[in-house]
Parts: sequence; structure tokens; C-alpha cells
Amino acid sequence: MDSFLFSKTEELGKILSTIPIEIWNKIVENEPEAKLADQLPRYRFGKFATLMVMTGLNDYQLKGPAEEKYWPSLHRLIKENPVPETPEGMKNILSKFYTKERLKKAKLQRLDKFLDSYLAQELWTSNPEDVSNNFKKIWTDLSRVMKQKKSAKTIVFAMKTLGITLILVGYTDFDFSGIPIPVDVRVKRLTSEISGKDLADDDIRRFWNEVLREIKKTQPKVNMIHLDSLVWQIGQLKECKEIGAYFQEFSIQWIGQKICRLIKIGDYRQFMTTTQN
Repeated sequence: MDSFLFSKTEELGKILSTIPIEIWNKIVENEPEAKLADQLPRYRFGKFATLMVMTGLNDYQLKGPAEEKYWPSLHRLIKENPVPETPEGMKNILSKFYTKERLKKAKLQRLDKFLDSYLAQELWTSNPEDVSNNFKKIWTDLSRVMKQKKSAKTIVFAMKTLGITLILVGYTDFDFSGIPIPVDVRVKRLTSEISGKDLADDDIRRFWNEVLREIKKTQPKVNMIHLDSLVWQIGQLKECKEIGAYFQEFSIQWIGQKICRLIKIGDYRQFMTTTQN
């Protein structure tokens, strides 16, 4: 990473390190996949963890934005059906959804590959303590089961959904280190806006790893789940007024101002004038 990019990661990390951990947790809870949390009491931990990993694995090539076309539809499906007794029962429920999705053949094959695996069976009867203690091993096992690289977007995103499941039940002391940011179009866009460059996926992962490293100097409890949630949520915003409104919801509007200054997008001057009046 050249000195210019490093200086950008350092500056951005310092800005984001001023966000309190309580706000970081609220940002995670704002993720569309976290909205399934109301089903956790019905499913209990093991079944819910299995569900989250499976739906995370198939969160790609969607019909539209995930927060509009994917997670809300899954939420309705899950609410309308009884809790499955086995991974096979979960497969029967989810297949109703994926047969109507884009790339349905590939997604149904992934449904079989994961839910027929030993890993799904282990997660099904797992408890939060076991998953927390074996988090990095599960990452390796998931990569092997799905026959994908550990850094593949759907693998790291599925691990993020598993991490969110732990957070939802009050477990935050698990090792998420080394698991990179899931590189998608929103992450690419924001990285390009901040860096002024179109970086390769590996360079994007390094960029955000450095940002996280800087945050952790003063906020050791923040991990890549927190950072990716923020990046994904603001990665679609194209104007400073939108960025400002986003951070205003968390009562940390000054973060939006500093990010706009860093990005230097078109309406920065107008935004600063408005927020200072």
C-alpha cells in the first residue's frame, strides 16, 4: 500500500474511532439481516445460526437491493412457516424461496451443499459458547464445505451473519480477526470515493484492514462486522446531505461532516454551510 493510501486509511480510522461502541452496535442492528432477530426466540440459537449462515451464503446476484428484495422476503417466509425440526426441513422451506430467485440452480445447489454438510449438523445443535470459541475453525470448515476460498465474498459474509447472531444473543468476545470485509459494489464504490482510485479486491481488503487497525488503537471492541456494516450502509449514499442524514440518526453528525471532507464530493461546501447554520 502506497503512502497516499496509507494516509487515507489512517485519517479515516481516526475519524471512525470517535464513534462509541454503543453506536457501532446500533449500526450492526441496522443491517437488513439483523432484522430477522425477532425469529431468534422461535428458532433458538443453533437453528437460527444455521439459517443465518445459509441465507448469507446465497446473498449474491439478487433481484434488487438486499434490504428490499432479499431479507424482507426471507423474513416473511420464515414467519409464515413452522420452525423446522431438521436441516432437511429448513431446506424444504428455503427451496420455496430460491426457486424464484436469480441463478436458482446454483443457489439450490448451495442449499444442498451446506444443509447436507456435517457443519450444518454441528451448528444446528450448537450453543453460543461453542460457536464463539470455535469461530475461526468454523470459517475454515465453511470454506471447505462450500469449496470456496476463505476470502470469497459469500463465505466472509456468511461468517458476518454468524457473528451478528452471536452479538444478538449477547456474545461479543469472539475472534473475528483476519476475516476480511466482503467486497461488493457498495464497498468498492466507497473505497473508490475515499481513495480516488479503482482498487483490486485484495487491495480493497487491505485498505479496510488498515482502517480497522487504526480504529482498534482506541476502540479494541470494534471488529470488521461493525466496520463492514457501516461501509455497506453508507456505500450507496452519493451526496453529503444523505451522509449527514445517516449519521444524524445516530446523533453523531460530525462524523458525516468529516467523512464528506475526506471524500470531497460535490456538495460538500453546501452541506457544511447547511449543517453550520
